Amino acid sequence: MVKMFVDQIAMTVFGTIVTIATSGNDDLLLVASLFSIVFYLVVLYTVGWDIGARDKIKIDGGRMREMPAKGFLIALGANSINILLALLIGLGILINTEWAGNISMVCNAIARLIQGMYLGVIKLAEDALFVDAVIQDVWWWFLITPIPAIVTGGLSYYMGSKNKRISEIFGIKLKNNTRK
Repeated sequence: MVKMFVDQIAMTVFGTIVTIATSGNDDLLLVASLFSIVFYLVVLYTVGWDIGARDKIKIDGGRMREMPAKGFLIALGANSINILLALLIGLGILINTEWAGNISMVCNAIARLIQGMYLGVIKLAEDALFVDAVIQDVWWWFLITPIPAIVTGGLSYYMGSKNKRISEIFGIKLKNNTRK
């Protein structure tokens, strides 16, 4: 969980820099933001697959029982801060008081800081919706953004625990680089 969250922080720096660098051109911003998101999911995939592969050794040795949902739970835990921030933003808007609005604005700023890889897509969505009050109209985007990470974490763990590689799904055969 910690490794996935640390990777998220690293990717948010990357995503934020890419968003800032390409913010002048909407097409380039979209491509760069999608690249940041895919790169983030690939990093999460490798972490989840490695955890699943380590657990496979324990499962095969009888030291651990099989837990197919473990990857989803790990990824859910790693994204719990994102989900909590999204809920606090939404509650702040629904309660509609000054103090709740302030909490909502602070949580929105923090969510944008730790989810930098999604900033370009969120900015383009806000622009497309002609949103004046950003927080009030698109706060639910922050509930959606953890879903790809949770699904990727769950599927990658499962594939690692079954010793299946994503390259096999696409029919790519990797050379065995073992030395004799």
